[in-house]
Amino acid sequence: MAFMVVSISYDVLMRYIFLAPTNWALEVNTFLLVFLCTIPAADTLTAGTQIQITFLTERLPAAVQAKLPVIGNAAGLLFCAVMTWKGTSMTWAAFQHNDRMSTSLGTPMAIPYALMPIGFGLLGLTYAARMIPRSAKAGAGSGLAAPPPDAGQQI
Repeated sequence: MAFMVVSISYDVLMRYIFLAPTNWALEVNTFLLVFLCTIPAADTLTAGTQIQITFLTERLPAAVQAKLPVIGNAAGLLFCAVMTWKGTSMTWAAFQHNDRMSTSLGTPMAIPYALMPIGFGLLGLTYAARMIPRSAKAGAGSGLAAPPPDAGQQI
């Protein structure tokens, strides 16, 4: 993230002060933004530090609330499976056709495209792990693995 701040600041300085914009800053920072949005998502979910909007769920009956983690994990796993599948096919097609950015760097598109199936694949594995009963993970207890109760920011 520090590199993004420095490189964007450098590009702004070069563009507006010296009238000589860089030919790489926008492209590199776009890829870094994709990286920062996809790759750390699994770790965020594991730690339970994602933003959780609970104003509706906390008003549901306890029996329904108990089923929500199962539904949420299954929906998350399904979504990640689709995104991993489509991202992999998009990455493979870009690799086969040697697709490149139409910039002076000419970055192969398979590189930034690969971030999507990697990130969603890791996130999907995390959802799958959360669906394993605690008894299978730790040898005792029951129920689904869930983040600590107050680990995330709740709205």
